[in-house]
Amino acid sequence: MTPEVSLSIDGGFLRPLVETDVHQGYVDGLNDPQVNRYLDGVKASVQTAQSVCDFVTADRRSPSSVLWGIWTHESARHVGTVRLHGVEHRHGTAHIGICLFEPRCWGRGLGAAAIGVVTRWAIDALGLRWIEAGAYEANVASQRAFLSAGYAWAFDIPGKYLLEGAPTTVKVYAARA
Repeated sequence: MTPEVSLSIDGGFLRPLVETDVHQGYVDGLNDPQVNRYLDGVKASVQTAQSVCDFVTADRRSPSSVLWGIWTHESARHVGTVRLHGVEHRHGTAHIGICLFEPRCWGRGLGAAAIGVVTRWAIDALGLRWIEAGAYEANVASQRAFLSAGYAWAFDIPGKYLLEGAPTTVKVYAARA
């Protein structure tokens, strides 16, 4: 699913990523332990320009996800992504995740703004009624971003997932139409 739409946020905009948007800063960010500490799949192997392009291609072809790039007005290249995935039209549900791979953009409210506009788009354009996000208990910044974007804590999943080799709790947040 690749909608032809751009979403405005304070200080920037989002639009679905295409392969030509992949740049070395994106790849390096995904490989940076400070950036990817709370990301799950990216740490399975070292990311390359090709592996990231392959991911963008697969996402563009998927009927159940949209990978949005986050641009700021001061940057010619995107500084992060928001991924709406697992879209289930029959139930009106989806999952959402975010990665700001440019640390200079952290703490500015950019993540919450991006989560908020993608969530509103998913509810309005796709008719979704429940959008869910999981965050490791230690990932306080992500939890704050989801709460600031209008999400509410829904439930915890204790001990199922590993963070740095140890069982941890994942806190699940949801936005509801």
